[in-house]
Amino acid sequence: MSKRAWMPLYVGDYLGDTGHLSTTQHGAYLLLMMHYWRQGGIPDDDKQLASITKLPLRIWMDTRETIQAFFYDGWCHKRIDEELAVMEAKTRKRAAAGSKGGTQATINRWKHKAEAAMLKQTNSNAIATLNHSHSPSKKEEASKGIPVSPHLLASLTKKAASA
Repeated sequence: MSKRAWMPLYVGDYLGDTGHLSTTQHGAYLLLMMHYWRQGGIPDDDKQLASITKLPLRIWMDTRETIQAFFYDGWCHKRIDEELAVMEAKTRKRAAAGSKGGTQATINRWKHKAEAAMLKQTNSNAIATLNHSHSPSKKEEASKGIPVSPHLLASLTKKAASA
């Protein structure tokens, strides 16, 4: 199972369920929960469990029964299994959305940038036309292409001034 960098810990729930634990038992339980989260489970071997909890085997054996009460079917943990299922479902959903939407998102982003650039250029042309002080020659008029209505020029000038 892959390594997971974070895990949800509902402090209120944890403290409500573990108020009777000693400091050593809290440490052992938290280390087991973290190992479970990262590895997807914990082994049913006391030497390995003692190693995971950083306890000498003798102290682990004294602590084992209290800690095992938080698990079912040996060393399965209901809350962590539920959280792992939620996290894995979100990961699959995000991966599917990313593979589908990444291309479309890029297209939309470039389309938006192109539209914005065209609007900016149109605004610049409209302002330049308004600020032009002399009458255009026949050659200049012919190179302009499509005539722009005064209403459109006023609208574009307003947009350019507010940008």
